[in-house]
Amino acid sequence: MWSDNETDIDLLRYRYLVTSVVRLIRNDDLLPTTIGIFGDWGTGKSSLIKMIEKEIADDASTMSLTFSGWLFEDYNDAKTALMGAILDAIEERVKKDESVFKKTGGLLQKLMRRVNWLQVVGIAGRYALPAAIGAPKIAMANLGAELVTRLSMLPAAIADKFKDKEIDANEIEKLIKESADTPEEVRRDIRDFRRDFAELLKQAGIKRLVVFIDDLDRCDPDNIIGTLEAIKLFLFVEGTAFVIGADERLIQYAVRKQFPELPGTDTEIGRDYLEKLIQFPIRLPPLGGAEIESYINILFAKLTLGEADFRKVCEHVAQFRPNAVSDLSYNIEVCRNLLGNNPVPTGLELDLDLTAQIASVLTPGLGGNPRRTKRFLNTLLLRMSMSEDRGLNLQRRALSKLMLLEYLKPEFFKQLAALQASQTGHPIELARAEDFLRQPMANAPDDGEIDLEGAEDHGKLSAKKRRGKAIITSATRENIELPPDIQSWFADSWMQEWIASEPTLQAIDLRPYFYIAHDRAGVFDDTQTRLSPAANEILKKLLDAHEATRTIGLRGAESLSAPDATALFESLARRLRQAETFDNRSPHAVIFKLMEHRTELVPQLVALFGSLPDTKIIAATPRAIYTATRNTSSAAAADALLQRWAKSNNQLLAKASAAVLRSQSSAR
Repeated sequence: MWSDNETDIDLLRYRYLVTSVVRLIRNDDLLPTTIGIFGDWGTGKSSLIKMIEKEIADDASTMSLTFSGWLFEDYNDAKTALMGAILDAIEERVKKDESVFKKTGGLLQKLMRRVNWLQVVGIAGRYALPAAIGAPKIAMANLGAELVTRLSMLPAAIADKFKDKEIDANEIEKLIKESADTPEEVRRDIRDFRRDFAELLKQAGIKRLVVFIDDLDRCDPDNIIGTLEAIKLFLFVEGTAFVIGADERLIQYAVRKQFPELPGTDTEIGRDYLEKLIQFPIRLPPLGGAEIESYINILFAKLTLGEADFRKVCEHVAQFRPNAVSDLSYNIEVCRNLLGNNPVPTGLELDLDLTAQIASVLTPGLGGNPRRTKRFLNTLLLRMSMSEDRGLNLQRRALSKLMLLEYLKPEFFKQLAALQASQTGHPIELARAEDFLRQPMANAPDDGEIDLEGAEDHGKLSAKKRRGKAIITSATRENIELPPDIQSWFADSWMQEWIASEPTLQAIDLRPYFYIAHDRAGVFDDTQTRLSPAANEILKKLLDAHEATRTIGLRGAESLSAPDATALFESLARRLRQAETFDNRSPHAVIFKLMEHRTELVPQLVALFGSLPDTKIIAATPRAIYTATRNTSSAAAADALLQRWAKSNNQLLAKASAAVLRSQSSAR
């Protein structure tokens, strides 16, 4: 399998981006500068930063360091954490040359004392509160090791105030107030710090200081703003470059939360803030179909080929060919050419063939995201190895197909799991669906519609041939011999393509495949681990008690990628299943509101409520289901569900469903 950590090996053809950023850093006329590496979670920001850092590592006049805001999440003040980390790195560098260390030692200590004092004020401010609630004495140990350490590094006149084992909280508050600068003094202190910091770089022989700030979007809003303030206020001096890797949407959210009084929308405020801070934004787009296929092929090559042969692969991939931007950079033909007279290993040839079969469905489903792709493949290989350990003979193509359903359409996967469990691994519903979707392919014209029943009126089927598959545009339970709940499969175009894709599953005993899937293999069963930081923030908003916050979350859900939207839906669905009753504390209402903003999730909504016990469904659900599915391809499946509920032993549900069906008939 493959490590899920960042790498300095270019597997994503980012060489041109590395070259561009390095060119900016080495252009002294552009310094100081801030460069933003923006992209969704898992798009390769950290790997790109590592490649840039590797590129400039051999430049003796350039000093670089990486600061992970996430690692300092529990640090008391992000601003001083960044400033202190930079000063510590400079001290470590100058100590290697005694003459340089002697020359810079005084200035370095002066700056460190200032950072320590800023840290003390930030920490001690939190300990002044007990005085207001009748606890004036605070043991020195309770202040924490960090504060004690920094107190000892302060100028003697200040440190003397803290020599006692116990100190008065009022004294801390008084000291902070006495030490508080006026606005004019604050501006002077900032100017003095920047002047001394610039002089330190000069004395240390550092022509360029490059600070890579990664994982900033994982931090809470206070730390995000604190880090950005440190850059702009204290550290933005001649010869410095700051390269920031983050999801810009989360920075914009942090700005809005930090400055709620500013006029304008969330997007406008966050965008304006970033435009003032980031001089050169570089945005990483999702990978396209050919890029994902090449990426998967390269990952398989990394597992199989020796070091020398894989180095050839990397060198070939890194070459940018303007006339072949959308072509596969690595496939079986390229593999053969690079290996020369040596044969392609059998295992790699099978892997590359598998990629060709699943990449077209995998790419849109995973949003062209490298990290999601790698995690999917890691889970695939893990399950294959687990099946071998258990003596199960699984076909990798069949397992891949089922895992695609599990990852991208989890509600449909749960339906299929229940069906195969009750039919010894051979669900007749899946066989009928496969036969139905495959049968018209042979007689389908190259374009136009196929009228399977010779009519277009209500209750008849029509289909279009797309990429060699017949795609249903309308279906009713009278025409397809499937249980009503399963008709939601035909309301989803992706699901139709999945059913029709190779390999067919009707002749395969699916029991071992679902056994492996539910044996805690991989991460698919935990949707929380699949939520990107952006999706996780949306989820928090949707579960908030305030309607205004939920409304903001619903608007934000519109910008999520398809995999994020699916993971978000499944997180809400899990909470519905776990709730004892549907009330104001359950996400019952918000999951229906989400359908207005992500209509592609409606078929899975019908499948979800069809799988819940009738005793759990409340009287408001039938009307909500009807409203969400009206005039959509899921209307027939929803109608079948309402028919089932109308016969339920849950009398409130039965009455509500019957009322909706009557109003539906009247409307016709």
